[in-house]
This record gives sequence, C-alpha cells and structure tokens, in this order.
Amino acid sequence: MNPKKMLTGLLLCLFSTLFYKSYAQQLPLDPEVVTGKLANGFSYYVRKNSNQKKRVTLYLVNKVGSILETEQQLGLAHFMEHMSFNGTTHFPGATLVDFLEKAGVRFGADLNAYTSFDETVYQLPIPIDDPKMLSSGLQVIRDWAAEATLDPKEIDKERGVVLEEKRLRNGAQQRIQQQTFPMMVNHSRYADRQPIGTEEVIKNFTRETILSFYKDWYRPDLQSIIVVGDVDVKDVVKRIEHLFSDLKNPEPSKPRPVYDIELSGKNQFLAITDKEAQGTLMQVMIKYPHKKLQSHLDYLDYIKRNIFNQVLALRFRSVSQKNAGNYLAASAGLTSVTANVDAFNASLSARPGELEKGFAAFWSELAKIKAQGFTEAEITAAKSQYLASIQASLAERDKKQSAQYANEYVRHFLHGEASPGIPKEAELIEAYLPTISLGHLNQMAQQHIVDSNRDVILIAPESAKSTLPDEATVNAWFSKYEQVAGSGDDTDAQKLIKKLAKMPLIASPPVKGKVISSTEIKELKITELKLSNGVRVILKPTTFKNDEIIFNAYSPGGTSIYPDVDYQSATNAAPLVTSGGLGDFSAEMLIQKLTGKSASVSPYIGERTEGISGYSNTHELETALQLIHLYFTEPRKDTAAFNAIMSRTRASLANPVLTPEKMFGDTLSAVLSNYSVRRKSAGLAELEQLSLDRAFEIYKDRFSDASDFTFVMVGNFDEKKIRPLLEQYLGSLPSAGRKEAARDLKIQIPAGKITKTLYSGSEDKATVQLVLSGDYQYSEENRYNMEAIKYILGLKLNDRLREQEGGVYSPSVSLTSSRRPRSRYAFSVGFGCSPANVEKLIASVWEEIAKLQSNGPSADDLAKFKAEQKVGTKNAMGTNAFWLSYLGSQFQEDSDPKQILHFDAVIDGMTTGKLKEAMNIYLNDKNYVRAVLIPEDKSVN
Repeated sequence: MNPKKMLTGLLLCLFSTLFYKSYAQQLPLDPEVVTGKLANGFSYYVRKNSNQKKRVTLYLVNKVGSILETEQQLGLAHFMEHMSFNGTTHFPGATLVDFLEKAGVRFGADLNAYTSFDETVYQLPIPIDDPKMLSSGLQVIRDWAAEATLDPKEIDKERGVVLEEKRLRNGAQQRIQQQTFPMMVNHSRYADRQPIGTEEVIKNFTRETILSFYKDWYRPDLQSIIVVGDVDVKDVVKRIEHLFSDLKNPEPSKPRPVYDIELSGKNQFLAITDKEAQGTLMQVMIKYPHKKLQSHLDYLDYIKRNIFNQVLALRFRSVSQKNAGNYLAASAGLTSVTANVDAFNASLSARPGELEKGFAAFWSELAKIKAQGFTEAEITAAKSQYLASIQASLAERDKKQSAQYANEYVRHFLHGEASPGIPKEAELIEAYLPTISLGHLNQMAQQHIVDSNRDVILIAPESAKSTLPDEATVNAWFSKYEQVAGSGDDTDAQKLIKKLAKMPLIASPPVKGKVISSTEIKELKITELKLSNGVRVILKPTTFKNDEIIFNAYSPGGTSIYPDVDYQSATNAAPLVTSGGLGDFSAEMLIQKLTGKSASVSPYIGERTEGISGYSNTHELETALQLIHLYFTEPRKDTAAFNAIMSRTRASLANPVLTPEKMFGDTLSAVLSNYSVRRKSAGLAELEQLSLDRAFEIYKDRFSDASDFTFVMVGNFDEKKIRPLLEQYLGSLPSAGRKEAARDLKIQIPAGKITKTLYSGSEDKATVQLVLSGDYQYSEENRYNMEAIKYILGLKLNDRLREQEGGVYSPSVSLTSSRRPRSRYAFSVGFGCSPANVEKLIASVWEEIAKLQSNGPSADDLAKFKAEQKVGTKNAMGTNAFWLSYLGSQFQEDSDPKQILHFDAVIDGMTTGKLKEAMNIYLNDKNYVRAVLIPEDKSVN
C-alpha cells in the first residue's frame, strides 16, 4: 500500500474517532443546580435564584401517571392528585388550601398540579418573608409525597368535582379526540389510559382501590423534589435529607413498567364528521422514534430540528398570500407526540368544498421542499433568528424565573433530558450553528417526509360527509401531487437579501424636534418629557430585565368617533396597514429586514384610543423608534394582501362556527351590549362593509396628529442617552394640535332583570353566567373594595358549589370596571354543571351573596385577600409589564401615579364593616342578567 495513502487513512480514522467521541459526550448538568439521591431513591434538585427576593418555588415530581392504572383504577392517578389537596397528615381536610391562601398563595393560579400519562407534578410557589414558610412548604411537599389521608368522606365529596371536570370537556373536540387519539398512539395502552378516567370508576371505586394505587406508586424511588428560589442551598439540602430520608418503598416494590408505542411501518386513515366541527381539516402525521436529548450529538440534532421548523414556518409564511385562494391555513413541523414517538406533523385547513385543491397546493410545496430542498436565504434567516433568541436568553440569564428552571429539572428527572444551563447552551449553539448546512436540512426533509408510519386524519362538518375522499383517493393524491416542476434556485431571494441589507428603514433622517420640558417624579423614578410637537413621553428606567425595553402609546379617539357604517373599516384599519408593510417595504420584505433583530412595533385602534405598542432590546431601540415613525408617516396600502385576507375570511365565514359555546357567547355579548352592532360577531354581511380605502383613510386620520399622544417607555435604558433618539423619531412626528375626545357610544349593560336561556348542543352539560352591574363612584377605596368582593365571593362559591355540593369543577367570579365614558362595574359569576343542577346551584349563589350581605366577610377571608394582594402586587412591581400598564392607565385617566406608594396603607385600611357595606351596594339584583346554555333536548328543572 502507498505509504501516503496509509497515513491519510490513519489520519481520517483518528479524526473520525475523535469526532464521534466528542459528539458522544454527555451534556453536563448546569453546575448551578445541586442534585442528589437519598438512600431510599428520593431525588432532589436545589438551585439558588435571587431574581425574586424572598420567594421560592417547590415542585414534587412523580414518575406516576394514568398509564400505571389497572382497569379498576381508570382515572385514579388524576383523582389522587385532587385528594392531595383534600387532607394530609399535617394539613387535614381543607386546611392546606386555607393555610396557603392566608400566605397570599392563590389556589389554581400559584398552587396547582397536573396529571398526565406518565407523570404527576405538584407546584407550590410561596413567599418566604417569614422563614417559617420554607419549613411549611417543605412539609407540604412531604405530605404530598406520602401522607395523603384519603378520608372516605372527602373522596365522596370529590367524586362530583372530578365528574364535573370531566363533563366540562365534553363537546365536539372531545368527541373527535376519542376517535383520533387511539390511532395517533397506534392503539397502544395509551389509548385506554386517558388521565380523566371513566365515569363508572370515578363514581364507584373504593378507598382501598385508590389507596392501593397510592401505596404502589407514590414512593421515594419514583419521586423528586425541586427547590428553586431565594434560599441557602446547603440549608435546603440538609432539610430535605432530614425530612425525606425516612420515606420507605413498599416491599416488594412493583417494577415501574415503561410502555412504548409500536411503529410498524403501516399507514392509517380516518375520516370523521361532527355537526359542530369548525371547517374541514386535514392532518398528516408521519411518526418516528423519539430521540432523547442527552449528548452533544443530540444537542446538534436538537438545533437542526429547531432550524428545520423555523425554515418550514418561513416557507409557509412566504407562500401564504400566493395560496390564499387555495386554502385557509397550512403549517408543518417536527413535534412530540407522546412516550417514545415524535412526528412530522402537517396540517391543512381547507376552503369549503375544496379539500383536493388545498391539498394540491399544500403537499406540492412539501414535495418541492423534499425534492429541491430549502434555499440559502431561508436557512440564513432562520439561523439569524435562532442566534438572536439564544443571545437574548443569555443576556437575561440572571433574570430567569424560578418556574422556568424548575420545569427544566422536571424534564431532567422524568426523561433524562439534558439541562446544561443557558451559558453552556449559548456556547454550543454558537459553535454548532455554523456547521449546519443546507444539506443537513434537506436531508431531514428526505428523512421525515416519507410514506410509512403515516396517519391521515380528516375532520369535517356533517354537511361535508358525502364529499370527503376515502383512503384510496387520498393515497392517490399523495402520488399525484408529489410530482414537482421547476428548480430550487434562490438567486432572486439572495439578491433581495443583499438589497434589503443596504436599504435603511428610513431613507433620510427626519428633522429633529426638541425636549421643551422635563419633570421628575422622584418617588417613582420616572421622568415626564414634553416634546416640541406636543408629544408626551413618560420614562421609567428599570433593571428588572437586562436587555428589555417595552413601550405603549395612546391618544384619545379610537373607533368611537366614526359612525357605525364605518365600524368594520375602523376596527380593522390597523391590522390591514400592518399586513401591507411600511414605506418601501412590503410586509414580507419588512419581516426579512427585521430578521434577527429584537424589535417589534404594532399599531392599534381601540374603541376609545388609538396607539402603538412594542418592544426592543437596548441595541435595537432606534430600530423600534424608526418603525414607530414609519407607522405614523408612511403606512402602506397593499391591495394584494387585502384581497388575500378577504378571500380567506369569506371562505371561513361561509361555514360559520355553530358550536353551542360560540352561540352562547354571541348571545351573552348581544344582551350585555344591548344589541350594539359593535359587539356583534362579524359575519359575511359585516365583512362586506369593510373597505380598504376607507380603512386606510381612517388609519391615516388617527395617526396624522401626534400632538395628543403619550408614550410610556419602561426598561433598561439611560434616559440621557436615549433623549436624542426620542427627539429624532418622536419629536419629528406630524403635529396639528387637534383637541379630541372619545365619543360616548352609550354601550352598556341594560338596566333591570333579564333572563336568557339558549337551547343548543347534545352534550349533557349546562353553562351559567350571572351578571350584576351598575354605576359606581370611582375612588381607590371603592376599586379595592370591589376587588375584595370578587375575591371573597370566589372563595365562598368555590367552597359552596365545589367543595360542599360537588356540583361544579371551578366556579369563576370576574370583575370589569371602567371610568370612562362613565364609572361602571359588572360582576360575573360563571360555571358549568349538569343541566339538572342549574336552578339549585343558582339558588346557592344567591344564598352565599345573601350571607355576605347579612354577615359581611369573615376576618379570615379579608386577611386572605390582603395577603394575596400584597404578595401579588409585590411580585408584579418587579416587572416591566406592571409599570407599563400601571403608568399608562394612571396618565390616561389623569390619576396620580404616586397612588401606588400608598397601596399598603389602602389595603391595610380595609375593614369587614366597610366591605359589608360595599357588598350590599354592589351585589344586588337590581340590574341582573341571567344567561343559561342548556342542551337541545333538556329543560331547566
């Protein structure tokens, strides 16, 4: 053998060995998290995160789900989750929820849990201003892990709650899922283990049956605690060792089986019709084995997968307008299914009666990708977006929420999925991203768009049943539309990218305005600037995020100043302008121009105001301000984009959504607005009132004068450094000095008592909405009184309707209030239930209201409200979003922004006596709307 060839071969062999050794290395676990396993097999993850001071997030993760149930236990994994909140050794009965609510933890929002096929996860975020709360939180986790009491009385009470949860799911979506899911999981065990279970088991199981499940599977070798927050890690580890080391595994312990979904290579087909199906949908799912994310090579594949999905999204967005006449919507990408299966999932929403036409355009595009591959322009754009995303995450790594870390560790414990941490991920992405070529993505298309392990699901209204194709016809379509003509040359796209790179967003800098006054509110660390063109700018620099600036602008007027005949054009004007692009840039060109940039701006025209909202990082603030300037000065009217939107909307409205829920919502909206045309769901008649020319005129009118606009900007910026940019792009906006005010449309809930009953649907379930409304005198005290009423009434109804009567799953109490055009309020009580229980439960609502009016709220309930408000507001005040919303609202209503400084005093000053008075004022049936949805074949008993 030639010595040179031998040396070359040896070098190639050595390189190959080193290459695979490098990529085969396991990804390290984030060094900031401390992990361990006790002698009994109980695992722990503990991480310090000081982003939220005096807060900690606790999770209990169990490798236990519905897949482990026997036929006699169907639904009991989920039922067990419920029972963990209904009595444990140290928190009997309802005392757990009561204890946590007094600490400001909201049940269902903060305190929560979920059960899936293979896991059950409990979530407990708590304040730890009082150090004892950490001990209590760990005790709660310990009780959930092994000390649920499973009181027979509590079990019987909870049966009704779970059955009502099950009832709420009934409807078209559930009926369709019952047919599609077994096929999606290839009729494996997963098909028969839906977590909600069966009505027969839920109604009839014994305590011994659920106790058997609990003892078999809630055990330390299948459990882990996750603790992330403002804690001493070493101290927490010691506490875990002390509290959880004595947990014992049952002897003998049942092996924890792992169930897989078999991929046989066979194709499957299913066509379903339902009278409430919303249009004709086609789903193509090509399944393949799931690949775990553990090694460097896995991570490289993970990046490829994400880039592949981004490029697919870019492709279908770019052809969307061209295909407006072929289909309503289309998407494709790699997704997870369940267990050991992932899939290439392609979905098509067809125009009425035109499924083949839509499929032809849709599948031909995928066939083109498979045959010709993607383009350099597409992969360049996707890489740019992906890199920008990880760089943004890296910049904010010390501001990450505890729940985000906790969810990573959940996946690490349950599935062995790597969690190397943001710095390591950024390092890997920056190293591997340049190695991903067009060839890699094209190869992925070849691998995943295949004709084996392919499921095809058609879903359509019953009216379309006779027109749906059979399996043979659809298979023929696949063969027919996989023939591709043309080439994959993207020379024009590359030229456009180069052209766009040279084109400035604004051709020439606008003439700068000036800051003519500056006022500080030192207590809030905000500055109010007045620009020479009348624009007002409210600035609040923060360090809540390292690289985030968010903003909103508003001006009085909105759609209210236009007559009803112009309403459709007015309310759609901003979206239509957005779809047209800006200046010399079409919408597609603008997207490409902004690819990789963290800046987004959107105009809006609401009922009483118009404005602009958006965000940027610190580097791209000038880009965002340029976009704002263009939305004022160079909106773009695109007839082709408008026609595409209208074509799709007409096709969508041709088969209107007639689900009971939609009809009930429309009915309720009509009643509450006194049948205003501005609250009516848009149909074909309303669509025809929409004019592009008139919409464009209205848009230009709303944004032709910036003199009455107020901009609120919050985030990590230096006020002095950004002033020149504000003068350049906001100070140069057009100014006419108009004085405008929104018009009172007199749309409000009518006075008196109104009853509406809608008979629709076939499922044995009812929906109830009770609305109490009226005028009120605005004050901070009254505002918080009404918030307290909402909260306390919610507590009472949850206890009465759910816990005592087992008649509902989760009753809701909501409050809407407004100050302009007049001060109005509305309390709304809503729940789903059995049609047979409607009258009984409505009567219970009024009984609870009567008790509150007669006796007032308890001191404990008011204390819970105060704690929830203080904890919630304290957390919110550490976010940019809170300050943007709060300052915008205060300045818009001409209210003192310093009111927030007196928040604690206002809350502390609330008394049960004053609240009782407020309950008698606001919770009355003088203006009362009762709306009930009942199945077609039922009547209220």
